[in-house]
Amino acid sequence: MAGSLQGRPAIPTRRRGKVELAVARTLRGLEPVTGAHEGLAAAALVLAAKLDGDAGLATAAVARELRATLGALTASGRDEGDDGFAALVAGLSAPVEHAP
Repeated sequence: MAGSLQGRPAIPTRRRGKVELAVARTLRGLEPVTGAHEGLAAAALVLAAKLDGDAGLATAAVARELRATLGALTASGRDEGDDGFAALVAGLSAPVEHAP
C-alpha cells in the first residue's frame, strides 16, 4: 500500500479530558507576550492533563499550580496602568486613616 505506515508501530492517541480542553481553549485566546509564554502554556497543559487523569493525593497541589501558571500567563501582558480592577483592589488594601 502506498503511503501506509506498514511495519511501524502505531502511535497511541490519547483523548483530552475536560480540564485539558478548557485550558487549551483559554490558551488559544491568549496573546504570547513574553519568551516564557510557550513554556508556561506547555506546563499548563501538562498540569491540566494530570488533573484529568489521576493526580491522587496531589490533586489540590496540582490545581493550585495550574491556577498560578494560568495567572502568570494572563498577567504577563497586562499593562498595570490600565487595569481598573487592580486599582480598585489597591485602594481597598490601603490603610484606613481615622479622622480626629
